[in-house]
Amino acid sequence: MRTAFGLLVVIVGMVWLLGDEAALRAGGRWALSALPYALAATGLLLILRAAVPKGLLFGPVVLVAGGGLWAAYDAGVFEGRTADRIWPSVVIAIGVALSLGVRTEARGREEDHPLRRYRSVLVPVDRRVLTASAPLETLTVSSYFGNAVIDLSGARFAAVDSADDRLRVVRVDVTVFFGRVELVVGPSCAVVKGNVESTRAVRFAERVTVHATLEEYLRVDREDPRRPHRMVLNVLGLGGVVAIRSL
Repeated sequence: MRTAFGLLVVIVGMVWLLGDEAALRAGGRWALSALPYALAATGLLLILRAAVPKGLLFGPVVLVAGGGLWAAYDAGVFEGRTADRIWPSVVIAIGVALSLGVRTEARGREEDHPLRRYRSVLVPVDRRVLTASAPLETLTVSSYFGNAVIDLSGARFAAVDSADDRLRVVRVDVTVFFGRVELVVGPSCAVVKGNVESTRAVRFAERVTVHATLEEYLRVDREDPRRPHRMVLNVLGLGGVVAIRSL
């Protein structure tokens, strides 16, 4: 979110530099007039994501976007002075989506780092987390109107300071804002809820056993030691879905 705010400040500064205060006020009025259309488009995208099966969303989005552009063209939106504002805004929106949608790092460097961060803003993100020399300690996943699928089944977790050297743990911090995060764990991994109180209208789609407390997990592990690895899940968000499944 800090990156998005920084980009917004840069855009406002450029408009102010290239124009004047009147141009800045005119740009603000135009942004407010375009806001209902942006909210309607975002709501339509969320409805499509909820109604259309995974993997089949591309076609409906293309048809809806093509129909909307055609209607706008017939209405004369892309002609005259209005086009001078539309096309720069389209370029800015594409740049923002590309810069915030996918976090890219060198593969070798990523596999050696104990901390991982993945972010999806509108653009889907699908990552399989691998570890080389350093075990995974903390994973941060954010989804803002996006879809992030993170596979942890092949990752090596950090060792626990305990007499039982089987135990491994990783902390996963999830932030959702009307987006979706899916976490995939291995068969030897259990899930323990951490801080999940700061969620509003977030749905948990749990297809694995989730322990409410660490004490509950340790008691179950003593009786059935088949899941020595655990993922401590912290969730912060508004709307959206957090899904957990096991291989």
